[in-house]
Amino acid sequence: MSSVIQTTSRPARLLAFGLTLLPPCFLAALIFTYSVDFPQWDQWGYVPFFEEFSRGALTFSHLFAQVNEYRQFFPNLVFVTLGWLTRWDVRYEMWALFLLACLISFNVYRMARLTIDGTGLRVLLLVFMANLLIFSPSQSENWLQGQQLVYYVPIACITGCILVAHSRLPPIARFAVCACLSTISTFSSANGGLCWVVVLPVLLTAARSPIAGRKWFVTAWVLGFLSNAAFYLRGYYKPWWSPSPLTALVNPLQAVLYFLRFLGAPLGLEKGRLAAPVGFLLLSLFAVGCALVIRYRHDSTLVRRMTPWLMVGAYSILTAVMTMIGRVGLGVGQSMNVRYIGYSVYLPVSLIFLVPLITDKLVNETKFTRRRSVPQVTVALAVLFLLWQPLIFAKGIQGMREMRRKLLQSKASVLLIDLVPDPELVNTLYPDLSFLAVKANILDELGFLRPRLVRSKRVQDFDGGATGYGALDHGANSGKAYVVSGIATLPYRREAADAVILAYEKPNGDCIVFALTHPGVGSGGQRITSESGINFPRWEKSFSGDQLPFRPAKVTAWAFDANTAKAFRLDGSYVIQ
Repeated sequence: MSSVIQTTSRPARLLAFGLTLLPPCFLAALIFTYSVDFPQWDQWGYVPFFEEFSRGALTFSHLFAQVNEYRQFFPNLVFVTLGWLTRWDVRYEMWALFLLACLISFNVYRMARLTIDGTGLRVLLLVFMANLLIFSPSQSENWLQGQQLVYYVPIACITGCILVAHSRLPPIARFAVCACLSTISTFSSANGGLCWVVVLPVLLTAARSPIAGRKWFVTAWVLGFLSNAAFYLRGYYKPWWSPSPLTALVNPLQAVLYFLRFLGAPLGLEKGRLAAPVGFLLLSLFAVGCALVIRYRHDSTLVRRMTPWLMVGAYSILTAVMTMIGRVGLGVGQSMNVRYIGYSVYLPVSLIFLVPLITDKLVNETKFTRRRSVPQVTVALAVLFLLWQPLIFAKGIQGMREMRRKLLQSKASVLLIDLVPDPELVNTLYPDLSFLAVKANILDELGFLRPRLVRSKRVQDFDGGATGYGALDHGANSGKAYVVSGIATLPYRREAADAVILAYEKPNGDCIVFALTHPGVGSGGQRITSESGINFPRWEKSFSGDQLPFRPAKVTAWAFDANTAKAFRLDGSYVIQ
């Protein structure tokens, strides 16, 4: 088989190389299309960094401070530096994350060249399959939230350590470089310390000849790990919202289900009932690889080739154990959070390379009676994997599109937060509305918010001036409240408006903001198809008569664009006598 691969024509290898580039190129196009320049969730916790930095008061303790369970010192350095240089355009963080994923992919390619028999076509096809996972849109929340860089630093460090371990550097240099990378990993993510655990077996098995003073190296490595752990845990506290880690012992069945769903999520289409059996299958294949290494532990070549991939898979498995202990108290469904795919995806990635190694060994092993059927099973698994990818990609793209819509709506609400605070922001952007209002104003003062906050309640002060953006086409009195509804669009974007502003018209013609809503909210899922064939959700808003200062009152509605902070008056109005 190797001879066939090595003699593969150059055009075929070029085609295979082009295939390996398709997943990252496709993901780059998705990030460019669906990214939004606006912070979300934990990113708002970085605002104090910029505030302190602007005063020249940012210190090591600020950057080292605990965030949830994390000590993400090194990512904080990246975020602050990149944020200050770009006036905190968070899209640059997304591209930094994308580049880190490219580095991981390159490391995986180099590892494949070191461990897989044959060159050219076979390695490139395996890397193509791995890239389908590494750059999968199923990790939608990670790709569109640059702070998720912390999820990818550990695996970048692990794969980097594996390459260093297989390099021609002197043993002391290899151990020193890997120790530095493991330290970076530890102080980047909650599971970063696993780098120390999974890299050591690779360091010990990568050398083609026994390492002099191996016991001293192991002792030094363990001391490095313990010193990192001591520094990490200094002043550590359990977050108030974090569930008890003993929940897994009290509910072992839930813990097992959480664990399997976590591992199967990269191929589970966000469905727990599907992810659990997929996780069990992946874990079983990994166990076969472990059993094979144990069975043929005296075959140094096999051990040297399989150990790197086993450790990459072990990283995902051990992360699943850590996450299960810390999060199972939040419910089994929490295991399907798509952000966690950034951790769990490296188990199937490792299996893409482990399965061919297992296949080669079993086919060449004369004592294995069923060796002729092994290649057929391997090919069947590969075909099934490739046929499954369009479903995963479609689901991921849908998630990215929905995430962009929600983030634009949240951005619109924040731009208007000083005029009409939107309570829904605690569910869509940050759990503390007062904190959000304060930090939004700080960003605005620093010039880090694009566009700036809307300060005037008079809509004409930020009127876009155009027409044809929809209509207020229904109004009614339902007891003590009034209800208005309609359609609001942004024709130049071919999308629904990011928000709908309600305003009452004063006798002098000034329209004053008094309420806010979003298309799709309160409309019961009603939609309307425009003349251009685009399907838009309707909007609906109820309000009290107490919000209007006089009678009769003329209520107008305005479509709001979060990218420009401009409002466009909708056709029609509702007069309250």
